[in-house]
Amino acid sequence: MKKYKVRISLLFLFPLALIINYLAVFNPHFIEKYYSLGVNRFTIKILSSITNFIPFSMYEPTIITSVIGVVGYFIYTVFSICRHKTSLKRGAVNFLLNCAVVISVAYFLFIALWGLNYNRIPLYEGLKMNNEKHTVKELGELYEYLIDKTNALREEIYVDENNIATVKGGYQSALDRAPLGYENASKEFSVLKGSFGTPKQLIFSEFFNYTGITGIYFPYTGQPGVNVNAPLMTVPATTLHEMAHQRGFAREDEANFIAFLVSSMHPDKDFQYSGYILALGNTANALYKADPELYKTLSAKKSEDVEIDREYRVEFWDKYSGKIEKVSSKVNDTYLKSNGISDGEKSYGRMVDLLLDYYMTYLK
Repeated sequence: MKKYKVRISLLFLFPLALIINYLAVFNPHFIEKYYSLGVNRFTIKILSSITNFIPFSMYEPTIITSVIGVVGYFIYTVFSICRHKTSLKRGAVNFLLNCAVVISVAYFLFIALWGLNYNRIPLYEGLKMNNEKHTVKELGELYEYLIDKTNALREEIYVDENNIATVKGGYQSALDRAPLGYENASKEFSVLKGSFGTPKQLIFSEFFNYTGITGIYFPYTGQPGVNVNAPLMTVPATTLHEMAHQRGFAREDEANFIAFLVSSMHPDKDFQYSGYILALGNTANALYKADPELYKTLSAKKSEDVEIDREYRVEFWDKYSGKIEKVSSKVNDTYLKSNGISDGEKSYGRMVDLLLDYYMTYLK
């Protein structure tokens, strides 16, 4: 029985993590000050420094190794039972207990290393933005503003032989230059400060195209992972999005807004354009639902080149849409809801609320 005591004690890490996460929901300012801006910044910095020498994200190797380990252990357990080295009951208990221990420890580490960030104060508080109800008229003003900025930036960036916006130096250049945006943005918004390991490419980026995933932050290594096979014009904003997660901003709508905010303050035009097309697309969707006629009228102001880029992105992702993407979307939706984001993937659309707050507070 003694050999089971350690494993059984480790099982209590799971309910302990649940209790800690539950209590955190009611103490967002405590979490913000002592966890998100305190101990968590320190642990992420240490983790990302240790893994920074690795030129790719450790997400895929970890997942593959875990799956192989579970399958291998299951086969070993079955083989041991068949060879009568152990009884069926003992073998099954050992297998299930060990799996439960791994899940318990993994969940506890997730909460301790990053997961509590879902309970920090809302971003608009951290950025000192006015959070109000906005009108359709204001939404239209924001959309028109984004169109004008996007049109102007499109004339100043690199394009390929097909007149499609691209990134100077390719995806590796985008990964290398991404921290420059945070250096600039943190001068105005101190909550974005921090020196961490650099973003990494996802090894199987082509596969992630089929899932619709453009980036993944892996809290166990502190690495922002980027799908570098997505349209190049979107890579800068995606990189900044995953780096926002690295800085402890867990909610997707907030990470999306930060990607726009930081890209708009980046010294390079290709980063700025990537952020503005991200904001433009989200705002377009919101305005189309709120006032289709106003959306149609304002959309006519988009330049032909901006529209060419939009059509390219639509055609690109259409090639990969299918069952894998639907399954991936369902899994992601479940993950978000399990972490307190009640509307799941729909929360991505709340980025527009933050854009409106920022527009009305700082721009208009």
